[in-house]
Amino acid sequence: MRFAITGPLGLLALGLYAQAAVAVILAPSGAQAILWALVGLGAVFAASYLWQRWWVSAPATAIIGLIVTLLAGGQLHSPLVVTALFSALVGWWSKKRLTWPLRPAEAFLAIGVLVMVSLSLSAMLATRGAPLNTQAPQALAVLYLSTPPWEWIVVLAVLSQSRHLRLFLAENYARGNFLRHAGIGLAAGIGMLVVTAAVVSAESHGLKVHVRANNPFVFAPSLSRHRTLAQALIAGAVVVLAPLGEEALFRGVLFSSLSSRWGYAIGTVTSAAVFGLAHLDLSLLLPLGVAGLVLNELYRRTGSLVTSTVAHATLNGLAVFSALGATGVIHL
Repeated sequence: MRFAITGPLGLLALGLYAQAAVAVILAPSGAQAILWALVGLGAVFAASYLWQRWWVSAPATAIIGLIVTLLAGGQLHSPLVVTALFSALVGWWSKKRLTWPLRPAEAFLAIGVLVMVSLSLSAMLATRGAPLNTQAPQALAVLYLSTPPWEWIVVLAVLSQSRHLRLFLAENYARGNFLRHAGIGLAAGIGMLVVTAAVVSAESHGLKVHVRANNPFVFAPSLSRHRTLAQALIAGAVVVLAPLGEEALFRGVLFSSLSSRWGYAIGTVTSAAVFGLAHLDLSLLLPLGVAGLVLNELYRRTGSLVTSTVAHATLNGLAVFSALGATGVIHL
């Protein structure tokens, strides 16, 4: 009976995936290609999650991707298989009845789903024949605006499957001590900027490691040439949306689950390391890992995601503000 309802919805979603896959190949700009790729991945996720039959959704995704790429004149690459694997993972994951706090394997699986989103995005974009400039302002805006919603999709899926959504929101975003927790987070965020800057300096000068910037206003020179709507959107994504999504996932789900199952010491070190690795740059592992440890401790002491989210937002906001000042976009 359930599949009689979800079956047609899944077919509609895969039809949208086919349309999006064509649009990725034919899109005139990188930003449009990325946007269509994200639409296609959302459609694959929806079909796989609704069907809960990975042995159906994964082959269907692979066949559609192959046919569309051939007909639209795209580039056939082995990464096409990645999207089918993403579909299989989501279909298998959606059938699991999770418990709260999550078992370590379940928590890591949630992070794995998010990693597969990134890999599948790259796989879909690889079908384009034309090179893709991901550092153009519009393309960066799409990328930075799209990541936090995917983090919340994973969080909401985990919480709904473990039947913990309402309690999670009530415990972590209570309005009673909001101003107090926000004030603690603001002060902690300023302190984190000093600590992470010291770690980066020690890593660069002491360990002779070239630490690559994680700030788009530093590593993408095109953003500093003139004021654009893309700048405002990226700044909003980095300062507001990213902390909301990352704190819900890495503190609210991963850290709380690991520390409940493994104890605080192992839980905080492991989740902080995963937080650093999730940014996909080993040169940032140490500073981001230290930031993760501080954010974990803030969450543990206050029992509220408001504190760690405000601290994270303050850290990101100060980094963006200083970068804009250094490049002359704003005058300090």
